[in-house]
Amino acid sequence: AGKDVDLASGAATWVDANPRTVDNRLRTDNGFLTSEISVNDNRDWVADLLSTYVSLITNRIAGRLTATTAWAAYVTALVVLGDFVAPDVIGPYTNFEVPNWPHELVGGFLAILLVFRTNQAYERFWEGRKMWADLAAQTRKLSHLVIAHVPANRAPAVLAHISAFPTALKMHLRGYKSEVELQGIYSSFLGRESSKSATLVANSNNMPLTIIMSISHLLAPLRGLDRSAHYEMVWELAEQTLDDLTNVVSGCEKIKCTPLPLSYSRHTSRFFSLFTLSLPFALVKQTSPLIVPLTVLLVTWVLLATNEVGHVIEDPFGNALMRTAGRGAASMVTREWLEREFALFDTDGKGHVTTSDVARGLRDI
Repeated sequence: AGKDVDLASGAATWVDANPRTVDNRLRTDNGFLTSEISVNDNRDWVADLLSTYVSLITNRIAGRLTATTAWAAYVTALVVLGDFVAPDVIGPYTNFEVPNWPHELVGGFLAILLVFRTNQAYERFWEGRKMWADLAAQTRKLSHLVIAHVPANRAPAVLAHISAFPTALKMHLRGYKSEVELQGIYSSFLGRESSKSATLVANSNNMPLTIIMSISHLLAPLRGLDRSAHYEMVWELAEQTLDDLTNVVSGCEKIKCTPLPLSYSRHTSRFFSLFTLSLPFALVKQTSPLIVPLTVLLVTWVLLATNEVGHVIEDPFGNALMRTAGRGAASMVTREWLEREFALFDTDGKGHVTTSDVARGLRDI
């Protein structure tokens, strides 16, 4: 126990004394500092308001907003022409008045529908976040086990697979493959020998499960090593962690492959369309024609934007709200943490850890 305390305190001293270690401040998946976000949420509300027209959600619904506003302007123009410009020609067709009570009555049901839709999407989002948090916990647990107990000649390959696992799972859930992205991760640990591992994973049908099988294959020889060193116990703990990672993959696939029913989404879309397209008829006789298109625009934006947020967050593993592909973000937490731990024993800075490096690192600590 005393040795473990000394090792922990020595590691902290090493990190403080070496400025080349990575930035370990807590960040979101998009790379933003959580401390900055918590502050900006309280003081940048003016900037958030002014940037509404360039937000990603607004861009996703821009076509429907434009069509609905144009329709409201068209209806308003016809009514104005019929009432003031050409009452004899168009007046008979615009001489109507739609009561407000149908929209007021339907508005309550619409609010309930929006709340239910958003809650269902958020439940999926939160379940996905719990899965990803479990992934981070299990990969860190496995990394600690490998760094502390696995022989140095096998540790780099296992750590490389662990570091690549979040990225492989991200690509698997988003439906794309990038050998170059995997190569960049594997090369941090294996150097020139990384291409074979990256190619093997990228060419597989299920990249995260391939990595799990590769780690299991690399650790299997531990069962035959010296029993006095408790390698068999290390192998059992590693296999339990790999089973937990397999459950994470299955849970993420369940969320990804089980979207909300299509009929429900279609009904919501039709409901919103009928409500917003009929709204100009209820407003044009009740208020100034100049503000009817603007009112319809604001009401449509509130409804469609809230509904679109539900569509986006129901896929917690997508990148719909990223301005760029964001394909390198998922691996940063695990990879940076592993690089920091690995650097404790990579005393010569060559990117490889040998038995002598481990001995030298322990001696320096």
